[in-house]
Amino acid sequence: MKILVTGVNGLVGNSIIKILSKSEHEVFKSSRKIEGLADHKVDITSKDDLELFFAKFNPDVVINSAAMANVDLCETEKKSCDDVNINGVRNLVDVCLKYNCHLTHISTDYIFDGQKKSGIYLESDAPSPQGYYAKSKLEGERIITSSNLKYSILRTILVYGMHEKLNIVTYIKKSLEEGNIISLVDDQIRMPTYVDDLSAACVSASEKNAIGIFNVCGPEQMSYLEIGNRIADYFTLDKNLINHVKTKDLNQRALRPFKTGFDLEKSIKFLDYNPTSFNNSLDLMFNGN
Repeated sequence: MKILVTGVNGLVGNSIIKILSKSEHEVFKSSRKIEGLADHKVDITSKDDLELFFAKFNPDVVINSAAMANVDLCETEKKSCDDVNINGVRNLVDVCLKYNCHLTHISTDYIFDGQKKSGIYLESDAPSPQGYYAKSKLEGERIITSSNLKYSILRTILVYGMHEKLNIVTYIKKSLEEGNIISLVDDQIRMPTYVDDLSAACVSASEKNAIGIFNVCGPEQMSYLEIGNRIADYFTLDKNLINHVKTKDLNQRALRPFKTGFDLEKSIKFLDYNPTSFNNSLDLMFNGN
């Protein structure tokens, strides 16, 4: 199978390449520029880039990990957000339809408002996006689902793992190790996702040509504050450096859902999804166990 992976220099794209490197597939690693892991320039905002690549290589699957995911930046740079999260997806859909290619696309829990009491959402629950990022990701989903494309959409939550750019886990660990005071909210609750779990699900969906929307996240629901405390406990770091705050105290530009999590039954059944516990993921990240 010929697989094009977009956004390979990001956290998720990097992990997808690591998993695919152990497979027999012919893998094309792409980004907006040929740098880092990327050996092909494929900017999804450029229809010409996509047409040139598809005409030459004719991939069977695209795994799209390219996105503008800084939720606060999306509030002020709406055109850039639209270019990647909406127009880029539309370009992918058009070219995948033309070349009969399966699209595996990553979406987000932010399409929900987090007001559901349990916080556990099904794939079939009605979206209610709040911020501009959330609305752009939902529009990307709608472009895909309203087409005649063969697609898998994997919704995920608060992805973390080893990467040169900091994420929730590496930021907290680094800050506490350096003795820096950090503020973590106790009223935003997530089911954080180990990046290699998400990547394995993307590869599984692609190999199986799985059709539809699939929830993919970690198995444990916890607040950002609890995430910080768990990391401090694991590495024996000073929890006194963690300020307990509420969302309203942070004055964040974009609205966030307060409580999200996913029912994973569908992904477990159809993608053989097997999420890693939070502490086990720390073992894998930092001890290689």
